[in-house]
Amino acid sequence: MEIRPYAAADWNEWLRMNRKLFPGLTLVADEAEMRATVARSDAQVFVLDRGDGRLAGYVEVGERSIADGCESSPVGYIEAWYVDPDVRRSGNGRALLEATEDWARKRGRVEMASDALLDNEVSHAAHRQSGYEEVDRQVTYRKSLGTEAKAANIRQAVPMFLVSNMDRSLPFYVDGLGAILTNKWVIDGRIRWCWLQVGQSAVMLQEFSMEGQAGRQYPAAPGAGVSINFICADACDYYRDVKSRGLDARRPFVGNGMWVTSIVDPDGYQLHFESPTDAPEESEYDG
Repeated sequence: MEIRPYAAADWNEWLRMNRKLFPGLTLVADEAEMRATVARSDAQVFVLDRGDGRLAGYVEVGERSIADGCESSPVGYIEAWYVDPDVRRSGNGRALLEATEDWARKRGRVEMASDALLDNEVSHAAHRQSGYEEVDRQVTYRKSLGTEAKAANIRQAVPMFLVSNMDRSLPFYVDGLGAILTNKWVIDGRIRWCWLQVGQSAVMLQEFSMEGQAGRQYPAAPGAGVSINFICADACDYYRDVKSRGLDARRPFVGNGMWVTSIVDPDGYQLHFESPTDAPEESEYDG
């Protein structure tokens, strides 16, 4: 088995294991936490690859400014750690932890921290066997103040781009960006509205009339001044992909701790594809 960084294609397997580790969370909460993790510049997910398209375990590591028992700041912190039952007690869990420790060392950290529930004796033993010392035990409490928190209702924000020519825009998104058309509205034999899935994100396209009253409501370049940022697992890899499809994407550079590559669609919408990185600011991709 191979331990490697998480890739976008691992999403379904990672979600499966995350549901095993945190069965009390809703699916919406699960996915929100996972997307937040991969978007962090100070976090990484490592997976245990079975070699047949399936995973056998994962570990999430990040940084925290303060951790019980630690003297330095920040420290590496194990946020989640899971191994499938059929491959436990074979050194795979420890190997996952070692990957996080190497990650933390490369970032200049000198201490690692973690936690486990009081009754999770299996996790306690696994931590001890991996060289972790217990530093504290505590019981947390909760009291309701009479108004229970309401579950989040908003799940996703999907931008809708007004386009001047759907026949021109669809090939750009589908053939160029690799988007998948999942829904459409057809009038007089032509697609006038559609939903496009772009990985875990989505956009809608709406063609508008250039004639009559409706035509005067829109500028000649509807995308002027509008941009959308897509958070990727690896923006440089996506850059190579879209370049191979014939799109004129900007060579990636590092800005605000993110690799960034940009593309302008046929109506002038700025599309930015980004992924967290430790590379120095203003570095340019040389691949």
